[in-house]
Amino acid sequence: MPRSFRFINSKRDVADEIGFHLEMRTREFIERGMSPDDARRAAAASFGDVAAIEAACRDERAMRAREYARRDWFQGIGLGLRVALRGLWRRPAFTAAATLTLTLGIGAAASVFAIVSGVLLRPLPYKDPARLVMLWVSGADAHGAANQLPVSAATYLDITQAVPALARSAAFRSWPYTLSEGSGPEQIAGVKATPALFATLGARPAIGRDFTDADALPGAPKVVVISDALWRRRWGGDPSILGKPITLSGERSTVIGVARPGLAFPRGAELPSGLQFPARTDVWTPLTFTDFDLKNRWTLNLAAVARLRDGVSPRTANAQLAALGKRLDAQFLGGKGRIGMYAMSLSDQAAAPVRRTLLILLGAVALVLVIACVNVANLLIARTGARRRELAVRTALGAGATRLGRQLVIENLILALLGAGGGIALAALGTRVMLALVPGQLPRADDVAVDWRVLLAAAACAIIAGTIFGFVAAIHARGAPLAPALSGGSARSTGGVARTSGRRLLVGAQIALSLVLLVAAGLLASSFVRLQRVNPGFVPERALTASISFPIGATFDFKRDGPSWSTFFAQLVDRAATLPNVTAAGAVSSLPLAGDPESSGFAVEGRVPPEPGQWPSAEYGVVAGDYFRAMGIRLLAGRTFSAGDRAETPRVIIVNRELERRHFPGGHAIGHRLICGCDFTPGAREVIGVVDDVRVTALDEPVAPAVYVPETQMTYPQLNLVLRTSGDPTAVLPSLRRELRALAPGVAVVHARTLRDVFGGSLARQRFSLVLIGAFAIAALALAVVGLYGVIALSVGERRREIGVRLALGARPASVLALVLGEGARIAAVGILAGLLFALLATRLLRGMLYDVTTADTVVYAAAAVIVAAIALMSTWLPARAAMKLDPAIALRAE
Repeated sequence: MPRSFRFINSKRDVADEIGFHLEMRTREFIERGMSPDDARRAAAASFGDVAAIEAACRDERAMRAREYARRDWFQGIGLGLRVALRGLWRRPAFTAAATLTLTLGIGAAASVFAIVSGVLLRPLPYKDPARLVMLWVSGADAHGAANQLPVSAATYLDITQAVPALARSAAFRSWPYTLSEGSGPEQIAGVKATPALFATLGARPAIGRDFTDADALPGAPKVVVISDALWRRRWGGDPSILGKPITLSGERSTVIGVARPGLAFPRGAELPSGLQFPARTDVWTPLTFTDFDLKNRWTLNLAAVARLRDGVSPRTANAQLAALGKRLDAQFLGGKGRIGMYAMSLSDQAAAPVRRTLLILLGAVALVLVIACVNVANLLIARTGARRRELAVRTALGAGATRLGRQLVIENLILALLGAGGGIALAALGTRVMLALVPGQLPRADDVAVDWRVLLAAAACAIIAGTIFGFVAAIHARGAPLAPALSGGSARSTGGVARTSGRRLLVGAQIALSLVLLVAAGLLASSFVRLQRVNPGFVPERALTASISFPIGATFDFKRDGPSWSTFFAQLVDRAATLPNVTAAGAVSSLPLAGDPESSGFAVEGRVPPEPGQWPSAEYGVVAGDYFRAMGIRLLAGRTFSAGDRAETPRVIIVNRELERRHFPGGHAIGHRLICGCDFTPGAREVIGVVDDVRVTALDEPVAPAVYVPETQMTYPQLNLVLRTSGDPTAVLPSLRRELRALAPGVAVVHARTLRDVFGGSLARQRFSLVLIGAFAIAALALAVVGLYGVIALSVGERRREIGVRLALGARPASVLALVLGEGARIAAVGILAGLLFALLATRLLRGMLYDVTTADTVVYAAAAVIVAAIALMSTWLPARAAMKLDPAIALRAE
């Protein structure tokens, strides 16, 4: 018997050994003439402290026993590994099938977990990120829904003085720049921030310094901090860039620092889209508050981040912010509770928009992993049945249940680890594919990586799965009788009714889980199709759009620079309208469905003025040229803007149908005058036209009231050019770049794309969920079908003699076909029924992800059930057909 299976009682052995030596010494003294009593005493005295010797011997024996056991254990593991590897190598088909199945399951799970880990679990790349919070004013958007509103300069200063829970804070806003260095102008993503931004984040520059208070004083020398990515891309990582001037939007600014690698705060996908922050920030410049900023308390255009003091909880900070909100409400709005302020942790701010979706995807891929594991478990049960003679011989030669169990666990751990290795490789590819489905729209996409967390999760899945597989195989092997296996018994001895029922139950569970995923994919697909059919209010076909930013320098001064902005865009639109194949040209400040809507309050002149903070809200757009015709937006009444609408002429405005419906029930908005909060200068505007509704925010959002003002009367430095063409829109782009270079060499064309691409990009998140859950559903269904085929084929193999006897006694092949098909149909029916019931409960989680589709859509459920039933029937047909063609003589002779 191997040493690892010998039970050793060291205490008894030592006592026997010492007793033997005492007895021998006693006899020796007796032979010398001593009496037995004297001899025993003399022997004990000569031997020494017996108890101490026994203890020392016991310790020595125990230590040796442990060494032997450890050595034998490692030798056993090494032998088990060699046997397992040799066995798997000799069965390549089984090894490949099990490994690929696990690779698919673990790879899919690891891919989604990498996304979840990067977005939800991984700490933000700042110092002590748990203490970082975003500061917001609570309010409602143009749809009337609760929304996060930015702060004004005056409100931000109030916060810095009245909220002691905040150790540091910084305000910032988006500020695009045109970099004119080296090879032509390039529009880069910029941010203006108060000097404490880097200190608040705890992210000092890698080289150089950050801002000081002196950098934000009026008239201070212009300085800039650049990102590591921009530094390496434009200057090759040359450290001598420090202290050198660069040209930003026509003004020279001195580079004082380079941010550390990976720092790109703020990242647009992590903040409300209305703030128009870029996907990644490349330059930071100091933000100086002007008198205009401080006087306009309700110009909410600043985001703010803060760091809590040590030992201060977010609840305390929120209480102090709420108290400040009440004080400001009493001071400016009569104490009617219309101002609220609160703080949200930076990690929650980034993850909130996608947390629910990612957790649903994680649950979906967990089902795929479970189905893959069930499939492998069935493969292992079948293989264990095929190895019954080998296992019986080992048992007959003395291998105990523990030794056989250890061997089976080792084999299955190797399989699981092979699957985990393939899964990690698949996850590295799958993660890149998933990120490509939502370019620039997934928060914290830069933090997503196949890191140690993903490796640990994959290894844990492999170890748990391998251990469970080993125990399942050991339990299956343990119940097999020895005599039939050693005598070369028939295949029908592979297992009894319990084992067969267990395999059928596992396959039924696979079918049920795959049906749940298929129903979820069907609901998302139906919702996606309906979204694509939504009328956006414009014509996406044959139109090109591009973002054009006129350099605005360090300060925004519409009175000083407005005329030059207006002249530039008027000339650009006029030139673009004359390009070949261009039928209409215009521009707008916020392009529909591009993710950067702007809204403002308004009032109707002549009516009771709303109280401060209670103005109705509307989305607004500043337009130039023939924008409405270029977009294909219908004019319902009145007229559009013309060349006669200039700065010195009466101020005009156009409204959409939804605003007219809500605020002019008679349908006669034309001629009324509106006071718009978005205006740079006070005064009412006359409504001269009504246009059709346009989906500005998203296709699944209800239409909001909207107003449009001419750029000639409300100058804007950044517009989105829209060109309607008679052919391929992209063919116009080279001509547009040429005209822009001739008009303004320092201005760049950014985000050039077709309007159809804008429309499709607005559905990126819905497409992301649909593609992933659809892929998971297909994979799960394929695994379930393979599992069903395997169980039916194994059942046919086990019943060869029975089927042979039936055919020999005159049964028709058709009855055998019906017998096998019936077995598969029963398994599939139970799985489909259970899956439909489970889907009714599980798909409730999708309610927030569906548009114009209920979670109990009978068409989707019926279609999914029919698809699963049809595929299950096809998978059963092959083994049923083989059973029908079985030769009775061959089957009976094999017995």
